[in-house]
Amino acid sequence: MPVPTAPTARPALLRRAAVLCLTGAAAVGLVGCGPDLETPEGVVEAFADAMAERDWEGACGLLSHDYVHRTTDGNSRYCALYLERRHEDVSGWDGLEVQGDPVRMEQGWEVVVAPADDPGRGERAVVVEESGRLVLLGYPGGEPLDP
Repeated sequence: MPVPTAPTARPALLRRAAVLCLTGAAAVGLVGCGPDLETPEGVVEAFADAMAERDWEGACGLLSHDYVHRTTDGNSRYCALYLERRHEDVSGWDGLEVQGDPVRMEQGWEVVVAPADDPGRGERAVVVEESGRLVLLGYPGGEPLDP
């Protein structure tokens, strides 16, 4: 049986390099995945995802300064603790989907979300622009919003 020489070993090496290259390209492509935080729908989706994963800090980062100030008596350090205590059961956040297009309002956008398996049970979230980025002024299950 002939001993493999460098030329016959090359195809295997090239295959491995190609696999690594494709894997790297796939990883780079995934970086852009996830909700688009430059759209009202994306902000609501990202918040629902963070809540479902019990990522309290991530969820707090998507809330408006005004909302956090009102709910924590002016001390934003307690935002994560506030969310954790208020939403011990996070099962309702998993599977929430945006229903329809956001509606432009005077103060921002109204986005309706509902469970994927019960779209008729929609609740509203309000997204506003604050310091050049979109954040939630109110969310389903949070402090009541003015009508």
